[in-house]
Amino acid sequence: MRETIPRQTLPSELRVDSEPQPLSFFEKVSAGSVDEEKQLTAARKGDKAALAKLQKTSASATDRGRVVFFFVDDLHLTSDGLTRARSVITHFVENKMTAKDRVAVVSTSGQIGFLQQLTDNKAVLREAISRLNSKYNPETTASKVTISEVDANLVANQGDSGLFAYLMDATMKEFQTTALNAYTIVTNRVRQINAQSRIAELDTLSRLESFMRSTTPLKGRKLLFFISDGFVVDAKRSNGSDVMRRVANEAARNGVVIYSLGTRANTFGSGIDVSKNDYPDFSPRTAGRSLAESKMPQAPLETLAEETGGRSYLNASGLDDGVVEALAESSAYYLLAWRPDSENQRTGKSQIKVVVKGRPDLRVRMRRHFFDFRESTKAQATAPTPNDLRIALASLYPRRDLPAGVAASFVNTADKGTVLNVSMQIDGNFLSFEESGKQQTIVDVLGVAIDDRGKFSTFSQKLDIPREVVFAKDDHSIKWNQALSLPSGLYQVRIAVRDRQNGRTGSAMTWIEIPQH
Repeated sequence: MRETIPRQTLPSELRVDSEPQPLSFFEKVSAGSVDEEKQLTAARKGDKAALAKLQKTSASATDRGRVVFFFVDDLHLTSDGLTRARSVITHFVENKMTAKDRVAVVSTSGQIGFLQQLTDNKAVLREAISRLNSKYNPETTASKVTISEVDANLVANQGDSGLFAYLMDATMKEFQTTALNAYTIVTNRVRQINAQSRIAELDTLSRLESFMRSTTPLKGRKLLFFISDGFVVDAKRSNGSDVMRRVANEAARNGVVIYSLGTRANTFGSGIDVSKNDYPDFSPRTAGRSLAESKMPQAPLETLAEETGGRSYLNASGLDDGVVEALAESSAYYLLAWRPDSENQRTGKSQIKVVVKGRPDLRVRMRRHFFDFRESTKAQATAPTPNDLRIALASLYPRRDLPAGVAASFVNTADKGTVLNVSMQIDGNFLSFEESGKQQTIVDVLGVAIDDRGKFSTFSQKLDIPREVVFAKDDHSIKWNQALSLPSGLYQVRIAVRDRQNGRTGSAMTWIEIPQH
């Protein structure tokens, strides 16, 4: 909801299949706060006492910082759209990003490489933005008769005979050819464009689904800005609608809210734009072409936002304002919980609606999908193995079973050149110690410093940690260091730790830029 209203003055009503339902919980949650994860956990367990206690001792709204993703659909970005995408992300990084925020820039094609990771380092984000390029694959033809993705879909999948007749006439005029040859040219072009568009559509949606699934380890609400010129989803052409439903399900499962940013400029469309089409048509047979050109590519952007509880901003000139508004309205949300009591409700087939009683002027934004949390968190217990350390090191997000931290700095030396100093720390409260004899445990450490060109330097360590050393300190922390000789460059430093006694693993990562000297 865009208007912030105190909890006690917001009488909400939950309806499932039009029937009012009793609410187990109705609490306000501050996104990015320390208590956010605790509130969600208490609601899932049905622990009213824990929620009531949290309400009384709630921390400030931005203790932990926001998690923000910019998902750039570079398969559907023209050069103009790419410029707008870079601009809106840069404006956020330079002007709206706070010190506690964790932000990532990712793309459909994966062209950003290992830089598309969450970070609070603006230098990393600037480099990621600079790597964005358009992967848009328009039809390569010498013809001056424009056929867009929308045109191809209208002809091939919706049987638009008027548009096809126009394309035939324009092709005959351009090439001074017969109707039969024009038919072959147009049919082949439509088939090729439709096939290419179908591949790009499914690539975009499938990679968006996969990306959201990868955010499972991250707790709390995640904000995702989907940036695209737009694309066509048509059930007659592909199963894109099914994939979009899966995307919405993954968003619900992982607490992701999508705000769509449309980067397509407001134009009349290629069909009547004389700067792009030497054979424009203004006759009634193509009367709906311009409307379809403006609406069809926007429809998936609107659906992704509405299904996940977000909004779509489709005015290319107002995207910066859209980001600011999205950040403001998603900074807090209301947690409503109820227990389904029928098979229809438990299987997620029911229709859910939330209204604010007595306030018809307010619009409730909520995700349209829900899921069985117990099923989503089932995991097979497996015995720890030495390979766990490498898995933790390669993890996309930090592992927290054994909380670890890492920091990096560098010094220039006369004999060794630039030396990177890696400082590491683990929380001793999570270590296990031998019950008999001298109480101690062994922690294995694996680390790597990798630059944006793929060059890296690794190290491994074994720490023998006596129990008395851990508990002699007030914070029970263990700290140690590692030195690496490295040339200039932008580096990500990763570490993974593993307690041999209990098999717990943890990981941490940081970025550092070593300048040339």
